[in-house]
Amino acid sequence: MKCIYNIKTVNSIVFNFLVLIIFGILPTQAGSETIDFIKAQNILLVHNMKLKAMQLQVEQSKKKISIESSLPDPAIKLGINNVPVDTPSFNESDMTSKEIGVYQMIPLFGKLSTKERIAYLEYKKALETYRLYQAYYLHLMRSYFFEIVYFKEYLKIIEETKQYLALLIDIQKSRSTTGISSLSDILKISVESSKLDEEIITVNASIAEMQNNIAYLLGTDSNRNIEYNIKNINFYLVKIQNQIESDQVLANNPELQLLSLQILIDEEGVKLKQKDLYPDVEVGIAYMQRDKTPQGTSRDDMFTVMATFNIPAWFTSKNIPSIQEMKIKKGESEALHKDKQNELTFALNTLSQNIKKWGQLHQLYSNQIIPQLNAMLQADIAYYRAGNIEFMKLVDTIRMRLNYKLQLLNTIKEYCKAISFLHFMQGDISVMDWEGMQ
Repeated sequence: MKCIYNIKTVNSIVFNFLVLIIFGILPTQAGSETIDFIKAQNILLVHNMKLKAMQLQVEQSKKKISIESSLPDPAIKLGINNVPVDTPSFNESDMTSKEIGVYQMIPLFGKLSTKERIAYLEYKKALETYRLYQAYYLHLMRSYFFEIVYFKEYLKIIEETKQYLALLIDIQKSRSTTGISSLSDILKISVESSKLDEEIITVNASIAEMQNNIAYLLGTDSNRNIEYNIKNINFYLVKIQNQIESDQVLANNPELQLLSLQILIDEEGVKLKQKDLYPDVEVGIAYMQRDKTPQGTSRDDMFTVMATFNIPAWFTSKNIPSIQEMKIKKGESEALHKDKQNELTFALNTLSQNIKKWGQLHQLYSNQIIPQLNAMLQADIAYYRAGNIEFMKLVDTIRMRLNYKLQLLNTIKEYCKAISFLHFMQGDISVMDWEGMQ
């Protein structure tokens, strides 16, 4: 049996085959990346540009410890000694020689160890500063997520309110059959609906702004298409089992830790300035080579060992004022530490009061005011159908319901942000799973 293939058919098969190969080799364009609440916190701790820079500063501070504890660089001396001026020569005079020497300055009385302790404390400060910014950026990003959840829920309330306005339109349409429909009321409903459309535009712009802020914190490329998943954030009042432990917050607060470390650095600085009252020693050894005399007689080479001490002769105008300056600086650090401690104590009291306030408002809105407004709205709608209530009174009820539902959302948002801020105050850099914090 003969199989006869049409040339066009063969070319078509080959073309399709090549297309399949090419598209199989080329990577397909990835869709938009989805980042949720937990993943965002992990990405921030790794990719935030500011945190990367601070991590490098920590490494730099760590390497500085060994630098500060090292001796100063030695000095090498090269020279020629006692060369006659009238007849320059290396063999005419017994005193003429060529010299090479090594000199080393050695700080005494524990100056190097004090500098090493200061460098170590500076390294600890760099670590605490790094932790401070980690905790701050985590809180900031969590707050942006809470704002997004807040705005998304707000949009739902707006859409629900628009449905009530649509219901009023339907009532007006049904009234038009009986001839009692009011054009003025229809126009007012349209205006109210347009106001809500304006609010939707503003809210969507705010959501986009929050998303841009998150993208900046995450260090992501501005051209990447990222979707932020908020489904795993339960927007509720987090239940705190115990009262805020002020002592625990004060013990772990990074800013207090930084000031405590600065006090220790100032103490070591005072000691270092006091040690400058004691001399250092420079030890040196030199080898001097002498040429033979013109008659060929050999002359012995020589070596020299010496120790040089610096004398702090101007201690009254230099050293003592430096010591007093460091003591004043230490007093300043102690005063700042006390002030920060008081500031945090008052801030914790305010935070505790606000958490209590938001909890009480949440109960008031959700259990009393909003249920009452829902019942009032249903009754007003029924009265409006029957023509027993003015249109603007019904609109006021709708507006009031919208306002209080928004207030309810705001109490939850501020409550959640307060809990996140409490973690920031403790310098907590762990990833928070808001869904599991009930």
